[in-house]
Amino acid sequence: MKFYGSSGVRMRWSRELIELTKDIAVSIGKKYDDVLIASDFRTTSDSLVSIISGYLLAEGSNVYYGGKVPTPTLAYGTKNHSIGIMITASHNPPEYNGIKLWNPDGSGIVDLPQNRRLRSASWNKVGKFMIENILDMHRNALIRNAKNLNLKIVVDCANGATSVLTPFVLRDLGAKVITLNCHPQGDFPGHPSEPTEENLRALVRVVKNSNADLGVAHDGDGDRFIAVMKNGRVLSGDEILAIFTKYYGFRKIVAPVDSSMLLENFAHVVRCKVGDANVSQTMKSMNIEFGGENSGTQIFAGWRYTPDAIYAAIKFSEIVMRENVSEILENFPKYHTIRRSIPYKNREVMERKIRKLTKAHDVERIDGYRIRVEGGWFLIRFSGTEPKIRITVEAEDRNLAEKILHMITKNLSM
Repeated sequence: MKFYGSSGVRMRWSRELIELTKDIAVSIGKKYDDVLIASDFRTTSDSLVSIISGYLLAEGSNVYYGGKVPTPTLAYGTKNHSIGIMITASHNPPEYNGIKLWNPDGSGIVDLPQNRRLRSASWNKVGKFMIENILDMHRNALIRNAKNLNLKIVVDCANGATSVLTPFVLRDLGAKVITLNCHPQGDFPGHPSEPTEENLRALVRVVKNSNADLGVAHDGDGDRFIAVMKNGRVLSGDEILAIFTKYYGFRKIVAPVDSSMLLENFAHVVRCKVGDANVSQTMKSMNIEFGGENSGTQIFAGWRYTPDAIYAAIKFSEIVMRENVSEILENFPKYHTIRRSIPYKNREVMERKIRKLTKAHDVERIDGYRIRVEGGWFLIRFSGTEPKIRITVEAEDRNLAEKILHMITKNLSM
């Protein structure tokens, strides 16, 4: 079974993934003649790069290979090409892989094209395969747009693609860097690649024991940035968005329907569907400077319409240089957020349960079922990458949040 996320497709390694990869490559080859491609370090990535490149060349497209790099590096390099293709499954387990497509302005392409019919170019018009050093291009641009960092920073790259960039850029900027899980390896031996608080226990220990100023965590492909403060506190993605919003004075931002109402204390929040591609598309259409997700993505329109976790880590480090972030956080309003997932076997059955549960409420249907209640809100939506429903509950009172969650899970698990 395949699952389409907001900016691509991800699934377990399978014949189906190989066939889908071929179809997407043929479609892109019919439309674009100048394609940049790169991958993360997953063990199956080389195979998919070869499949896509071969079909693109056969369609007559020129293929530029950027190597094994973070996703934002591929997205940055795409500014010189017609389209960018990143082979990655982001934060998913190592047995998964997938495809993300990027526009020249760095925004994600939401709908993946599929066309099974290979046209094939004539023998003398087959495309050329070339190598392009997009890693140094991205690294140099990051350094040009940053200030010196007189900080001690612990970096956990989850054995992912940012291992080849984040520690080096931070050192270039003057930071003393301690590395953790910064040797790229496709099976993510250090910990699962999603930067959750549970997966960052070692990073928390090292930050505290080394008396570091900051901990920086990424996911497998480098579109997520999570911060750990010097006291060991792991910030949520929403807290990071709030800090950026407050520090830079953004008056209007974009965030998905599952983001905290904390953000509404600092700016007008335009809600969109979950997914960084949806955030960037909304930012572009409404000319909004900043947006992101609770998962740990942050998008600065003045930089690129890409969730660039390396750029975000640098900008957050600059704030830590100048502000007492822990003190700022203490003055933030407190909300209690609970997130749960419930697996399902039959989507239609689950849909009926959700409609029955929510029929007595005013429902926002931007993405899933979002309902405001006195003192809080809750959201029920289907995952785009797994056979699960995602439940988010937030309230000013912890007991109310737990009561709402219990009501939802009781009704949907029946």
